[in-house]
Amino acid sequence: MDTIGRSCKTIADEITSALLLQKIFGKTLLKDEKFKTLLFRLDQNIEATQREMVSTGIVMECADCAVNGEGTCCATHTGYKCDGVLLLINLLLGRALPSQPYYFDLCYFLTKEGCSLRARHIICVNYVCQRLRKNIPHNKLIRLQEIAGAEMDTLFIVEEHIKKKLGAGALDQYRSMQ
Repeated sequence: MDTIGRSCKTIADEITSALLLQKIFGKTLLKDEKFKTLLFRLDQNIEATQREMVSTGIVMECADCAVNGEGTCCATHTGYKCDGVLLLINLLLGRALPSQPYYFDLCYFLTKEGCSLRARHIICVNYVCQRLRKNIPHNKLIRLQEIAGAEMDTLFIVEEHIKKKLGAGALDQYRSMQ
């Protein structure tokens, strides 16, 4: 058990969890009008963040960093931050989860086109490394963080809505099935 009382899971375990959550609860969630509205808003906020990352040059900087081995945020340990609920959100957003990593020495979800996840862990959305602080004008980083803030807020609300909708009893029942 780790420090918060959960057993340590592999990424494959989390993907299996997400697929099972989708199978058991996906249709119920997608029938919930409030949830569908939240999911749509999350998708729009993700798109706004992505557009801003492209326009500021951050996507190019991150891709170059990952490929040229300067040390990357998308290291092997990064994929372990993604839990079953976050991966479920990706499934509900229409993303397929990879059956194996594209790069075995980097994040499980990193592909040659970038991250395979639509909804990413908060650290993946919010972290601004030294390279970005050096190469991207400060005002552009501030603007990006304002836009990304809406994405992170909405992701939190979506995750909490899922947990509330399913209830502790349903999640406990699901966990006992594993």
